[in-house]
Amino acid sequence: MSQSSVKTALGELTIIVLGVLIALFAESAWNDYQDRVEGRRYLARLAVEAKENLEVLGQDRSWAQYSCASARSAWSSLRDPEDEQDPAAFLRSAVLTSLYANPRYQRVTYDDLVGTGGLSLINDAILRAKIIAAYTEFFESLDAWRPPKDAPIRTVVIRTLPGEFVNSIATDCLEIQEPDSGAFTMKACSTAPVGATAENLVDSMKKTPDLEGYLLERAWQTCEFEEDMTFATELLEELVADLDAAIQ
Repeated sequence: MSQSSVKTALGELTIIVLGVLIALFAESAWNDYQDRVEGRRYLARLAVEAKENLEVLGQDRSWAQYSCASARSAWSSLRDPEDEQDPAAFLRSAVLTSLYANPRYQRVTYDDLVGTGGLSLINDAILRAKIIAAYTEFFESLDAWRPPKDAPIRTVVIRTLPGEFVNSIATDCLEIQEPDSGAFTMKACSTAPVGATAENLVDSMKKTPDLEGYLLERAWQTCEFEEDMTFATELLEELVADLDAAIQ
């Protein structure tokens, strides 16, 4: 093979190699671009989800405060029989103490990120760590605090008071914000039986063994909400700010 032919072959080989390298580089660059776009989509979805959780948390906090106050009021009435009591107010407090709508918090996007390995699409290691920490702490705190829907005081109320009365309290005192999620807030209400009916119902409730204990348990569960959720809430609020900054 002549020297000219060798040079020609080497030139053609160089062109082929360069073409392959350029194609590989272009493919890698395109894949990186797609990963960045997908990562930003995840961040945007996660920001929406976290904000919705904070909104529901505000409604949950409103319920906890109202339930706490109602439980304390009913418990104080039982503890101080000499105090002038309003039977209707006691019944209303007992019913509101027993109610719980169990708002639904979302973690679909986060679970999708973890389950599909999408977390690797978030190149910012600090932000990635914050996402994991905020969601882990938030939902672990919720699970640890969440009062059971079948609490003893709820059983007492259901067994002692007429269903239509309990339903009227729930209807008049709760304002449903999102019917599909069950989130709600409390509002002022005055629904209650009057006269001897209220007194008879109160007497019936007082026959329940350890009624004071059930009310005190519910008060403890709901009054502790703010303290138990403070750190987890702060993490989620910081995460929302970081996510908003990242997707700008």
